[in-house]
Amino acid sequence: MKHSILIIPIIIFLNWNYLGAKEKQAIHKHTKKEANQKCSTCHDMRKGRKHFHMPVKIGSCSTCHNTNVTSKNLLRIKNGPELCILCHSSKRVTVKQDKYAHPAILRNCTGCHDPHSGDRRYRLKHDKKRDLCLSCHTEKKEWIKKAKNKHGAIDLPTGGCIACHDPHGTNRPKMLKAKTTKELCLSCHNKELKRDEDGKMLLNMQKHLADNTKWHGPIVAGNCVGCHNPHGSSNHRMLKGPYPSKSIAKFKPENYFCFICHKPEKITQDYTRTDTNFRKGEKNLHAIHVKYSSIVCGTCHEFHAVKDPIPLIKNRTSFAGTKFPLHYEKKPDGGSCNPICHNKREYKRGIEAKK
Repeated sequence: MKHSILIIPIIIFLNWNYLGAKEKQAIHKHTKKEANQKCSTCHDMRKGRKHFHMPVKIGSCSTCHNTNVTSKNLLRIKNGPELCILCHSSKRVTVKQDKYAHPAILRNCTGCHDPHSGDRRYRLKHDKKRDLCLSCHTEKKEWIKKAKNKHGAIDLPTGGCIACHDPHGTNRPKMLKAKTTKELCLSCHNKELKRDEDGKMLLNMQKHLADNTKWHGPIVAGNCVGCHNPHGSSNHRMLKGPYPSKSIAKFKPENYFCFICHKPEKITQDYTRTDTNFRKGEKNLHAIHVKYSSIVCGTCHEFHAVKDPIPLIKNRTSFAGTKFPLHYEKKPDGGSCNPICHNKREYKRGIEAKK
């Protein structure tokens, strides 16, 4: 009897070597099916769910699990995303090569995806537009909640975090989907949009920049987020810092976000030869307008782009609810303007401007 017990495995082994590839595959498939059926007697991963991971859908638990290993959850590979990218090859480049991969994916794909089944597409653990992201990025959740002026893109049906960020990773900082933030912003701001702040319409920025080729420095750098917070802000126009919302406001340097880049002396100095070219001799006309007359910078200056190579002077403006042209003319040693707030006035520096 003992001899027959030993002989049977030997016979099976010898016969296995003589079997063809199809026969071996059939035996392996049958054995695999039996193993998967055993899994489902205790682990029902399909009940009450709408979306299934393909191995679960076809009943192939052994694609990911091996009952003969000792790793957590009996996974064939236990380190981070390595198991997933065996099949999901399109994400292999992100994990292995992209400079800015999402830290979550490097830890484990199952932080966002249920590996078996779920009620949402891709078996996401929360809504993919924003709730999933905000479940980890709690600081952004609080920021978005408290922001007075909210970015409409976050709540659009086709928007949310993934409208701007790739949830897996890219070769660009912040996992952005475009090369620059300007390019990204213009993918939406290529038409008129309603502004949440006061219900007025935002202009078609793509057309505005195309029609006006003399750009503000941040636009030249492709850096819209240098001035605006893309997640929303309690400041005017979602700016990153304070700025008056009206055309007239008592001047306080701390209320002007502009001074992050521009020198406050441009406004604060009554007399100067170097801080501004908008002067009559050494008399600072910026100080006259802003510091003493409480006229806000944006009343005369355009923040994005103009047609002529002058310091971003508007053709038309709005002051105290009235719209009118500025009639500004640039001259070699100064200039002139003729708005409705005063008669035509000219200024000459009388000394060479700072270059």
